[in-house]
Amino acid sequence: MSARILLLPQRQRENRGTVHVMGDKIDGFEIGHESSSGNSWGSFAGPFATGEEAITAAYALNRDTYGGTCDVWVCDAAVQDASPGVGLPSVPGDF
Repeated sequence: MSARILLLPQRQRENRGTVHVMGDKIDGFEIGHESSSGNSWGSFAGPFATGEEAITAAYALNRDTYGGTCDVWVCDAAVQDASPGVGLPSVPGDF
């Protein structure tokens, strides 16, 4: 018998924050970093014309500036713009 081990993403470390993708198609999408305490914001960039560009920039910011240790939160508007027709990642009452 053999087994294959799949590595899962590491959980958020307490001393890191969250990179957010915010906005909408009308005003554009923006990214920013929220500290782990929630008391400060920085590393803002945008506006981006599409959700896909903003999501890509958020993951690049996490990788290049924060060593890939931050959580990345993406608003529903960016997900829908990046993947039209797929639907929301979760809808209340799905479970």
